[in-house]
Amino acid sequence: MRRLRVAAAVAAVAVLATAAVAPGTPPRPGGSATARQLSGDGGGVGVGGGDEPAADGGFGAFGGFDDFGDFSGYGAVGGPPGQGGPGGFPRPGGPGAGRLRTLAGVLRQDRPGSGWYLVGGAHLVLGLEVGYADHEQIVLRFPTARRVVSVLCGPDETYAPLGYSCGASVSLDEVRVRLGRNGRPADPTATAAGRYANFWLLGLVEQR
Repeated sequence: MRRLRVAAAVAAVAVLATAAVAPGTPPRPGGSATARQLSGDGGGVGVGGGDEPAADGGFGAFGGFDDFGDFSGYGAVGGPPGQGGPGGFPRPGGPGAGRLRTLAGVLRQDRPGSGWYLVGGAHLVLGLEVGYADHEQIVLRFPTARRVVSVLCGPDETYAPLGYSCGASVSLDEVRVRLGRNGRPADPTATAAGRYANFWLLGLVEQR
């Protein structure tokens, strides 16, 4: 009788083990999703709760908030990873970029051939001025920089549905904007979509 009980127990263990590794059975994620929390915030959905380490050795689904470094005033971008701050950006005063200057403006031409200008009044122009426009490009100038981070150009809600696009080529003191329409180059001198249509410009450069 005792041998029968032992044999039955062994068979039960074997059945359970087989069920645990049966094909198509996903691994258990470590508890109910509603019971899991992001690290440090005391609520939400993540892995691990509060400041306690999760079962996989991490803190929260994407790491605790402290993993990203100090969020207070990180104005410098670029530089080697591991310097602290979000995404490996160096903190102010550390290695990497120096003081950054914003370039921004709303570029507009009221009617074909009337001339491109940067809108004032309701809009703010930062560090840019229009030099000239020809059949290929619109040239804007800014005080000479040490390095360029990036300059972006985009059509507004009037130009975009008409198939217009724009792109910027940037040197240390100029932004050259070229326009396109439906995948083909567009002549800036002949391009206009009304008094309130514009292209948006936004950029960052490192001051000298």
